[in-house]
Amino acid sequence: MSYVVYEKKDHIAYITLNRPDRLNALGTELVQQWGEAESSFAEDDDAWVAIYTGAGDRAFCAGLDLKEAAERGSQGAKRGSQGAMPLPSKFKPLLEQSKPTIAAINGIAYGGGFEIALRCDIRICSENARFALAEVKRGLCPPIGSFYLPRLIGMSNAMWWLLSGEPVDAQEAYRIGLVTRVVPFAELLPTATKMAEVLCENGPLAVQATKQLVRLGLEVPADYGYRLGLGLMDSVWGSEDAMEGARAFAEKRKPIWKMR
Repeated sequence: MSYVVYEKKDHIAYITLNRPDRLNALGTELVQQWGEAESSFAEDDDAWVAIYTGAGDRAFCAGLDLKEAAERGSQGAKRGSQGAMPLPSKFKPLLEQSKPTIAAINGIAYGGGFEIALRCDIRICSENARFALAEVKRGLCPPIGSFYLPRLIGMSNAMWWLLSGEPVDAQEAYRIGLVTRVVPFAELLPTATKMAEVLCENGPLAVQATKQLVRLGLEVPADYGYRLGLGLMDSVWGSEDAMEGARAFAEKRKPIWKMR
């Protein structure tokens, strides 16, 4: 069964977590297929933007499949083995890459599901969305959210979410800047698609380089990051696409990007 559906239309890839009966929870097979979908997107030069979403109207992703983990723990106990829960070091999908990603969050996004959304560049959600990093309630720690959430919403708000494990609704997520838009469920994927189409109208080399520069700027001081990014900026400004952008502007037409 396909627990992750990978589709592409024009330059937009759609990665859909497809196990609605388990609220698209992160079981072993789903995580494996998710990694394969990630690789397909990363390796396809014709795919410029990815949209992540979940099947159904109840959940983007409920996080770790605790039912499967409990079953695995019971089997492990009989064998005298340990390690019922998958180690964070083995939880690696959502590759770090230069292509932009959009999370279209339908319903709940808890734990690892929330962390998928956090690692996307842009997040929008439906009105019924709810977010939580509830690992502490299960005696665990958020392996990704602990690093990403404070950078996105500030230390105090992030600390409350991380240490309390309490859920937050769509409007609160919008208020503190976690999501860019809140829309009715029926408009979620169309809105994400329109946003992706806007990105695809821009020069793909420029979009990817801009994302890399922003990420670099989050990691190092601005002046140092600028010096590190000069080579990347020069390669974009001196590209054929940059010349095409100028010509298209002068000729009052849409540019034809060649990614070189």
